[in-house]
Amino acid sequence: MPDRDNADNKYCYPGLSVLKNKLNIKDAAELFEAEKKLTSIRLQELQENPIKGKFDYKHLKKIHKYIFQDVYDWAGKERTVEISKSDSLFCTLRCLSSYAETVFSHYYPECKENENNIEKFVEVFAKNYGDLNALHPFREGNGRAQREFARMICADCCYAFDLSCTTHEKMVEASQISLRANDNAALLEIFRKAVMPLAEYDAKNNGHIHIFSSDDMTLETQKVLYNKYENDGSKAVEKYNDVYEEKIRRMNNKE
Repeated sequence: MPDRDNADNKYCYPGLSVLKNKLNIKDAAELFEAEKKLTSIRLQELQENPIKGKFDYKHLKKIHKYIFQDVYDWAGKERTVEISKSDSLFCTLRCLSSYAETVFSHYYPECKENENNIEKFVEVFAKNYGDLNALHPFREGNGRAQREFARMICADCCYAFDLSCTTHEKMVEASQISLRANDNAALLEIFRKAVMPLAEYDAKNNGHIHIFSSDDMTLETQKVLYNKYENDGSKAVEKYNDVYEEKIRRMNNKE
């Protein structure tokens, strides 16, 4: 595991919490706006010409690389640092590969198995979405890549996935509840509105980017940066290693 004192030097400019980027922007607010504009263009392209794949880890990496190709050199590459949000640690580096293998072995097969029953489909979709959210395999941009991946799974199962029914704040809150408490009820509530049969959705498709919530493009320039766990977080990392190892065991045993 990398030295936690220097773990994020690879990603951030010296002395700053701003991610190194192809535009060489060193102001967080400016980078936020540039990233939002450039990735929105790529997401619109993907909505019209989605990336084909087997709905596995490799597929998600291709999606992330396409979305962030204009901004980060490491687009599509697995992170090499621990990241957290709201005092909850995403999947630890030690468990990243094994947890990813477990998540992707369930996600698409379970959704496909239940594609003919929308209620059951949305339930397993929400559960697997929450599991993938906990993985957070990239240093930045996990949400957009995950939502595009989810949209494609829904489309393959003949459903639309349109998050304009909710807000950015509600999506973040639901994702955080899922991460902290392993409770996907809030995600399920949103997805019951966001997921609908494609045949019913086509008539009201207005051309917006489906994976954006109603206010994503109008948000003020505010960025919650992920924080690495430094030396004083080592006990937390060890704790979460145990948490994710147990989660992998339970998922594989379908408990």
